[in-house]
Amino acid sequence: STLNLFADRSTRNELLGVRFPSSWFQSLNALFIIAFAPVFAWLWLRLGRRQPNAPQKFGIGLIGVGLGFAVLVPAAASVGAGGLASPMWLVGVYLLHTFAELCLSPVGLSSMTKLAPARVVGSMMGVWFLGASVGNFLAGQMASFYEKMPLAELLGAVSVLPILAGLVMLLFAKRFN
Repeated sequence: STLNLFADRSTRNELLGVRFPSSWFQSLNALFIIAFAPVFAWLWLRLGRRQPNAPQKFGIGLIGVGLGFAVLVPAAASVGAGGLASPMWLVGVYLLHTFAELCLSPVGLSSMTKLAPARVVGSMMGVWFLGASVGNFLAGQMASFYEKMPLAELLGAVSVLPILAGLVMLLFAKRFN
């Protein structure tokens, strides 16, 4: 929701002289998933036994989410001066977030089905989606700071936790090989 607010209030919603509604940015994730899911599937198959394990993919995904928000910090700082950010900033953020999602989501779903005992696989899938809903709730709570904090500070703060969590995950991921 922070990205939606940024798109609506702080982004120049015009590209090559054509104006568009800020809601169009929400379509970028779906378009990027359609475009890049086959690339990621090919990459994991191509790497074979050398591909990162599930915890490493989680770590890479978390770092990607944090970097996506970090990319927006300079744009938010320039908007604080009274201008509007280029739409390409949000395109970059959504691209990074999609790459991160392509590391996290399929791996998480696959891990739930592989690691759970057969009789509770359905429940564990529910727990996976419950975790996503809790994350969305917390993201909504963070968006309440949109008006209370300088935007660059808010985005910087939001970027730190997933980057740190991803680095910790990568540090300990070797134990899961």
